This record gives sequence, C-alpha cells and structure tokens, in this order.
Amino acid sequence: MSWAIRGVTFSEFSHVEIELPDGTFLGAHAGTGVQIRPANYMKPTFERRYAIPMGEDAYNRALYYAKAQIGSAYNYADITGLLFHRNITKKGRLICSQYVFDVMEAGSLEVLNVLSAYDFRVTPDILHLAPIFIGKQYLQTAVPK
Repeated sequence: MSWAIRGVTFSEFSHVEIELPDGTFLGAHAGTGVQIRPANYMKPTFERRYAIPMGEDAYNRALYYAKAQIGSAYNYADITGLLFHRNITKKGRLICSQYVFDVMEAGSLEVLNVLSAYDFRVTPDILHLAPIFIGKQYLQTAVPK
C-alpha cells in the first residue's frame, strides 16, 4: 500500500499517525483499520515527527476523538478515489491522513484551509506541508530517496 500511495500522490510520504505519550502509535492502516500499535511495530525508511502545542482541553478532545475511532475500517475506496480524482470515499472508514486531520480538527487545530467535508482529499504529503508543522519537527530518521 505504501508504494501505491507514494506513486499516486507523487510524495516521499506514504503514512502519518499519532504518537501517544506512552510511545505507542495510533493510526489507520490497510488491513487492520484504526488501532494502537506498539512503539516498535515497524522500522521506517524515512520518518519525521512533530510536536504540536495544544491546551489541555484541546488535547483531551483530540485524544477522545482519536480513541473513539479505534476499530474503524480502512478506507480503500478513498485511496482509489485519490488515484482517479473522484470522491468515492466510504463513511465510517478512514485512511491515515484523513484520520490525523480529523483528530487535529477535533482538538480545534486548523491544520489546512480544508473543510472537514473534504478530509478525504488530505494525503500524508499534503498534511506534512501544512503550516502548523513549521518549526515543530523534533525528529528525522533519514533523508528521502
């Protein structure tokens, strides 16, 4: 799935997720949907991590929403829609970038100039380019190929 997303979006990024305070990761993955994964569940070839300042209330709203989505199925139709530039997304299903965008919106963070009704168009690369991340990077593990 990673190579397909990078190919369709012409991006160096194919995935985005949320790191929880205990070091585990919460995100949407093909095959398993939204779930919490252990800190060592994968070895990224290229990774950037960001810390976005949030008030306690906003953080709690975002985390509540994030955890409420655990068990949601992966949105394969959305990936196909990105390829063909069509909205064929399925309600109740999520891709990783759509999920993170919605979590940040639940925490009252204005990530992009995108209405929530268009969250299906947000890709990992578009999310990465959002101004909210400027100056907030705290880790980079490699350089893109």
